Amino acid sequence: MTRLTRTQVQERNRETVLEVARAAFLRDGYVATSLASVAKEAGFTTGIVYSSFGSKADLALGVLAGLQTEQIAALADRVTRVSSSDDVLAQVKAWAAAATASGWVRFELELLLDTINDPRLAAEQTARQESAVAQAAEVVRSFVTADDVDDETVVVLAEAAVDYAIGVAIRQVTNRAASPDRFLRLIAPLLASIT
Repeated sequence: MTRLTRTQVQERNRETVLEVARAAFLRDGYVATSLASVAKEAGFTTGIVYSSFGSKADLALGVLAGLQTEQIAALADRVTRVSSSDDVLAQVKAWAAAATASGWVRFELELLLDTINDPRLAAEQTARQESAVAQAAEVVRSFVTADDVDDETVVVLAEAAVDYAIGVAIRQVTNRAASPDRFLRLIAPLLASIT
């Protein structure tokens, strides 16, 4: 049996903490989840969690980076499997419902509100949102060609989709009936013209 190096143990611990924290944040939300509860559930001391991430907010940002990449990949998978604009819109709607039901929206919003006054964390949130726009633009590029639409339009469409998704997510925290339907109807003609 090969012994793990210190670096390998630290990386394994970090991944375990991320997995446990992800489940806790999605289940209970950011505010209700403590580093002590994550450490206990992971079978570690709180010190191990702090040494891996430094703060609850940094742990949450690590979890969100993975979630964002997974969610946008899931969206890309859904929309690249269909051929008509109506099917794309249906897949976007199904993805949005699943993403909201996962607890991701509440987690995002609670973290954002808790960290908005910390310049470093606010800057990291901004960078993550810019990354979401870039990832969403790649999704759009996957079903349009440069002949159909210029790249600036792709980026503007991706940015509008991310901004609208954030707005709907905020509304859904208090109004479960809020949905992306109006935005999807708004972009349907544009989508039909480019797919």
